[in-house]
Amino acid sequence: MRFVKYMTAPILMAALCSFWGCDKDEDHLSEAVLASANTLNFEAERAAEKIITIYADADWVTEVPDWVTVTPDSGTGVMDVTVSVTDNMRDGAEDNPRKATLVFKGRTLASRAQVLITQNGDKYRDVKEYTAGELAALADETVISVPSAIVVAVTTKGFVISDDKNTDNIFVSDATTVAVGDKISLLGTKSSDSQKLATVIDCDEVTVLSGGAVNYPEPEDISAKIDDYTSSKRGYVTVKGVFNGSTLTVSEDAKYSVSVVDAPSSLGLSSLTGHIVTVTGYYAGLAEPVQRIMATDVEDNGLNEIVYFLENFEWLEPWSVASGVGQTVETDNLDAKATALTSITVDGVTAFDAVEKLGYKFIYDKNDNKRIYLQQNYLKFGKTGNHAGIILPPIDGVPEAKDNVTLSFDWCGMRQGVRQDRPRQSDRHLRERQRQSADRHTRTGMGGWSQARMGSRRSQPEGHYGQQGYEDHHYADAVGSRNSQPLVPRQYQNIRTDQTLITGTL
Repeated sequence: MRFVKYMTAPILMAALCSFWGCDKDEDHLSEAVLASANTLNFEAERAAEKIITIYADADWVTEVPDWVTVTPDSGTGVMDVTVSVTDNMRDGAEDNPRKATLVFKGRTLASRAQVLITQNGDKYRDVKEYTAGELAALADETVISVPSAIVVAVTTKGFVISDDKNTDNIFVSDATTVAVGDKISLLGTKSSDSQKLATVIDCDEVTVLSGGAVNYPEPEDISAKIDDYTSSKRGYVTVKGVFNGSTLTVSEDAKYSVSVVDAPSSLGLSSLTGHIVTVTGYYAGLAEPVQRIMATDVEDNGLNEIVYFLENFEWLEPWSVASGVGQTVETDNLDAKATALTSITVDGVTAFDAVEKLGYKFIYDKNDNKRIYLQQNYLKFGKTGNHAGIILPPIDGVPEAKDNVTLSFDWCGMRQGVRQDRPRQSDRHLRERQRQSADRHTRTGMGGWSQARMGSRRSQPEGHYGQQGYEDHHYADAVGSRNSQPLVPRQYQNIRTDQTLITGTL
């Protein structure tokens, strides 16, 4: 009876295990399971086995795809397992690539290690052909063949394609060299980018079939709705704003700016910092706080600036005509007539007094105000042994703490050596150095610009700036502040002040 009793216990236990088997197994399964690899890739035929390690604190089991074999398929604790696959063939030829997930399971959903198994094959077996306008509707990872598409934009990381009806526009991530207007064919995989816009990736073949031109549709202007604009397609858009070197600011109140994505150097953006530009191209999604565009065209609308003060002295024309003065610089003529401002009178007012009535102040040494001369609508300062200059009127209206305020002027330094002027050098100065700007940030909290000086200065000794006075490249630059301290040009001689400009860049 004892033998039977002992035998009965194991039989009963077996029956209980059979009845409660699932629960009993789960009670013994691991709380944590890890695998030494996340992915395994195999060749299509005669693929070698691969070994990975399973880490667990108790029992584990597996869920295995039907074309994958795991040995062993269950275990306890830390164990090495061998993974193999069957050949990926159909009708004697490689089938499409395939993938499936191999799972090593513990007791809970959290205690699962997943390994992605991929096997190579003929990617383009049974592939379907599509137009560019059909790609966006396809599921991601669809293998595609596009027999004909038009390149409508090029970036540093790929290009945008469309069909001849501009049905839709798709970005192709590929390094193949193409040009706008090229007709191409391609083989690849449809995907979506981080903005959920259709993209072609993993291109195995891009072929340029022919060249041509693009008939662009009328772009949608999104400037006024930059904060609200969104689209699930790469529509053709245009936007206008100030380019700051990396993004476009549409307005000071706008929450979003605009980025020209992966712009090629041919667009010339690097030289347009501080300019108002119009960018036209294909919408590339919102990556807050930036709206993205793949540009086809960039139009320069000029420097973004507010002019606080402008003087070109063209109003001196009556005095120029009355005196018959010449153009020393323009004509490269040492004998061109240059008459002192104090000696030219129109309607009872000398040119000297007419200038000072506008708030300018001439400065001169030796109490000699006859060493400031008139040319055709510009001023000439100084004479050997005499030096002169001019102080600009107060410049009001510059905002408090305004950065990027620039003083610039057209000028011409008359080199002097062996008592002989060098107008030819001056003429070259005029051509090459027109409107040299001296950028100086202004001090926070100060009022309007009070004064700026220009004039002539004694020549430096020989050998200091060259054997005969200043070298060609020395030109006036301005330093100073906005209030009590004047802006004083340095290294100047006989400066031509036919145009003086003070601007603030937005």
